[in-house]
Amino acid sequence: MISTNSKDLVSKLANAKKINYTPLLLVILALLQGVTIFQLLFQGSLLLKVKEEPASRFVELANGQTLKTRPISAKERSPEVIDKFTRTMMETLFSASNVIKVDGQILQESEVEINSKTITEKTAISLLFIEPQFFPLLLEDIDQATTSEIFEGKATRVLKIRYLSKPKKVENKEGYWELEMVANLYSYDVPNKELFVSKFNKKIQLRTVDYPTDIFQSLSLDLNQKILNLEDKEYLKQLFYELSNAGLEITLISEF
Repeated sequence: MISTNSKDLVSKLANAKKINYTPLLLVILALLQGVTIFQLLFQGSLLLKVKEEPASRFVELANGQTLKTRPISAKERSPEVIDKFTRTMMETLFSASNVIKVDGQILQESEVEINSKTITEKTAISLLFIEPQFFPLLLEDIDQATTSEIFEGKATRVLKIRYLSKPKKVENKEGYWELEMVANLYSYDVPNKELFVSKFNKKIQLRTVDYPTDIFQSLSLDLNQKILNLEDKEYLKQLFYELSNAGLEITLISEF
């Protein structure tokens, strides 16, 4: 026997309006489709970007070393390239001795005269990668520090870099960077066996330079006839190629 309350409940359920879930399902489907379309567009943009990027290539340097490279903007340089170039330049510019060690051999370091200033051969190579307007001032400073005692074997000067900051881009100047260097300059008096140490902290500014692919050939006349002979100086050629491959030049060296 069915109670009155049960009959009323059954009657209410029978007469209740059915809920229409169709609009809600359509909204959910639309959202899912939107998410799917967004994912496809995002993935497509990534694929397009990858497709537009130049492919990695292998290049062979003048010394026979092979490197994997990826082309970048002509005004861009990686922090690693800037760091290596700066260290090589500074150590070569401000270190001086009448002998150098190459592949385990001790070789004589000859003097070179440029604009009536006397410097070492290695320094002469490095000066090729100094901005022309800054060149005379730097040459004067290096000439004063490169005394005759150095070529007589009575003195040696060595720059040791203790810290080199990460390259910082110069504002509103594409292809320009600044670095700060903390270093010591060691001067050794050979006859008296005395070592002098001085601080050599500098701010270095440099920029990108679009060297021609035949830069060595274009400079060979000056290098061989006006400055120095590289015919039997393979280590100087290697230094030249190492610096020119960076596509950089120093525009200013100042105190900080």
